[in-house]
Amino acid sequence: MLRSQYLLLLAFLAAPSFAAPSDALAQWVPNGWKVITNNAGDLNRDGIDDVVLVVEETNPANFKKKPEGSLGPNILNLNPRRLIILLRSSSGLKEVLRRDDLLPSENAEDMDCLADPLANGGVSIARGNLVIELQDWRSCGSYGVVNEKFTFGTQGTRFQLIGYDRSESSRSTGERSEYSTNYLTGKKKITTGLNDFRDFKAEVSWKRLPSKRAFFLNEIFLHCDAADPAQKDNWCQ
Repeated sequence: MLRSQYLLLLAFLAAPSFAAPSDALAQWVPNGWKVITNNAGDLNRDGIDDVVLVVEETNPANFKKKPEGSLGPNILNLNPRRLIILLRSSSGLKEVLRRDDLLPSENAEDMDCLADPLANGGVSIARGNLVIELQDWRSCGSYGVVNEKFTFGTQGTRFQLIGYDRSESSRSTGERSEYSTNYLTGKKKITTGLNDFRDFKAEVSWKRLPSKRAFFLNEIFLHCDAADPAQKDNWCQ
């Protein structure tokens, strides 16, 4: 009985919970996948709306039941997500970018209490730019919250990282720091001393980036460890 209920639950979780894609987009949503977000907006300033899709596999094998008594959700959705960017012209839609290794899954096997990183922001089009927002929020094990925002501008059919904003805060103390990097000017703004619970005078400082190297969405990953010497040329430096 319990096994049959578990299989029914997996089938429910794997079933698409979003509207089926239109005929124009169906070719980019293979069988066994569902649309997570479907954004329309003019990315290349030609006056025609382009499309950004996030699709997710619905493979039941990627739903993992956790042991009884575990913290966080009872079942982890480890299905991969795919980012697809389609530029539109008079002849129709053309795929210019596809990444299967960029966006995080809804859950992470090694971080049971981590909420869906795309739930509070995700992928969008704003002011003609592609925006990806991630959040690290955990229901157990940590009071820390990290919000990240990546802004990409179009360069032909490529997408250049032009801005990165990051905030780090504590739900227990209210302490918060903010970092804002402009890759076009080569400057980084650092704001410390903020507090969500009390009024404190913030301290602002500026840092010049070591180089004005251009970073593109088809080349980078969204996770970057500034302390890792192997990533000395990556965007987080």
